[in-house]
Amino acid sequence: MRLKNILFTSLFVSGIAFSAQAQFIGDALTFSQENNRGTARFKAMGNANSALGGDLSSISGNPAGLGFFGQSDISVTLNYNNANNKGSFFGTNTSRNKGRVGVDHAGVVFHFPTNQGYSGWQNFNVGISYENTNTFTNNVRYEGINPNSSIVEDYALTINSNPNSNFTQDMYYSYLVEKHSNTGNTYFPVVKENFAKEQISDILTKGYNSRTAVAFGANYNNKLYIGANLGFASFRYDHSNQFSEFGMTKNRSEILANNPNSTIADPTHQDYDYVEANYDLLDDYYQLTEGSGIDFKIGAIFKPTVDWNIGATIASPTWYTIDDYTSSFNDVIYFDPNDPNWESSFQTPEEQTEDRYRLITPWKFSLGVSKFFSRGLLSADVEYVDYSSTKLRTIGNLDTSLEADWDADMKDAYQGVVNVRVGGEVLLTNTISGRAGFNYYGNPYKGADNTQYSGSLGLGAKLSNTLYLDLAVVHLVNDYKVSPYATANAPIADIKHQRTNAVLTLGAKF
Repeated sequence: MRLKNILFTSLFVSGIAFSAQAQFIGDALTFSQENNRGTARFKAMGNANSALGGDLSSISGNPAGLGFFGQSDISVTLNYNNANNKGSFFGTNTSRNKGRVGVDHAGVVFHFPTNQGYSGWQNFNVGISYENTNTFTNNVRYEGINPNSSIVEDYALTINSNPNSNFTQDMYYSYLVEKHSNTGNTYFPVVKENFAKEQISDILTKGYNSRTAVAFGANYNNKLYIGANLGFASFRYDHSNQFSEFGMTKNRSEILANNPNSTIADPTHQDYDYVEANYDLLDDYYQLTEGSGIDFKIGAIFKPTVDWNIGATIASPTWYTIDDYTSSFNDVIYFDPNDPNWESSFQTPEEQTEDRYRLITPWKFSLGVSKFFSRGLLSADVEYVDYSSTKLRTIGNLDTSLEADWDADMKDAYQGVVNVRVGGEVLLTNTISGRAGFNYYGNPYKGADNTQYSGSLGLGAKLSNTLYLDLAVVHLVNDYKVSPYATANAPIADIKHQRTNAVLTLGAKF
């Protein structure tokens, strides 16, 4: 199976009919991305920290930055996250908001000087941190009047590829599809495709992706800084998707054109009630996915002169073990507005799946440079990630022959990206600093529209010789297109996702 490009950013409705293979491919990207990392100081500077140190973000960023600490440090970072989505679908605009408060980062660095004077190894520092690397709290809704296609067309394509499935029987006995008379065991939609149908997609997600890291950093001669970390990642992903369609079934001549022997089109048969009937269809899908894994990172920062830093990091894949549970059903109600005494409803049996598999995320490579001035600094990073190299591997009852198909689909669906981060800091007074940053994220999808970037502003204050307070606001914008089902003339919704983070870090040096 090859996924349609437009579905790379969708959340796959038609839970019974859709392929678990497609779900795993789509989820692989979701669980591989991290865009919510670090303390308020580094977030305000766009997280351009490959060539910067002296901040607790270095524990999970570039661990070589731990070598810049001249004393121990501890901090906690709180966050308010608000997701706002605007969906445009056949000229109808819809908005949804979803907010969350939580702990984004907490860490401590222990400073161990070597007391070897001004040459050789100056210190060996150890850090431990927890951070929320991604948040899945979101609500995407779009709705409109679609005159061109129906989700039942997608059902028909699915059952025609597997006519002996339980799903085929469910759709047939729900009167949504009917057999062709002259093309073998294939089916066509009973509903009108070219009819003004009201369609609504409501997608609600929640959960987190977090990492606990232990890191080591060292300073050699105030010129070379090296470090490494070991990370323990975990996530929980809760996803609920409801798609509804309100329309009308075909008339007698339209049904007879595909099957002259159809009982639905026979005026003497009880099935004739379903000719030119209104219907209200619900496609309900729920997914709960949890995973845990391990990874590592190595980094170095070199100072060619006192006012320049050059940094580099190599981040390993995260080797996840994932447990996945899904449930789905379809419900359809038929009624006649001219006959209030007639109504008929069908609900398919709830389909449940439980799978366990492994996910191996891509390697990540970063290069950065920082320039220092008398009262400030500028920093820039470039990161390369090849999402097409993401791997899925089977565990237990999953068919191992799927692995080659998964690898092929990853290469068809995703591509390598370059992410750019820039930021700066200026000392406004002896105790107040101003910060700003910008991020550009490359498009990981082949052939699909997906634009993502963010901007940030922040302030830092020295409250005393040991206490400090940092504030940041990060605004992320993601524009993409999404379709609720995969047919030749599937409808497309334009989604503008905006996420605003207000971040506060309180720390102390000791």
